[in-house]
Amino acid sequence: GASLSDVVRTRMLLTRIDDWQQIAQVRGEYFKDIRPVDTVMEVKGFINKEWLIEIEVDAVVVDEG
Repeated sequence: GASLSDVVRTRMLLTRIDDWQQIAQVRGEYFKDIRPVDTVMEVKGFINKEWLIEIEVDAVVVDEG
């Protein structure tokens, strides 16, 4: 039942750190009004050599019931 408005943190793991500006621009389109904390890191690689980015998202959903 979570939505983008419940997101409190994102982590972007990139294999090419030079791509960070393009990734930040896309992230900004989704989170421009929410503004979660963000971490961007460069990693050596992923299991699948074709992957360029991994995105982790933490969300907090409050049970109103």
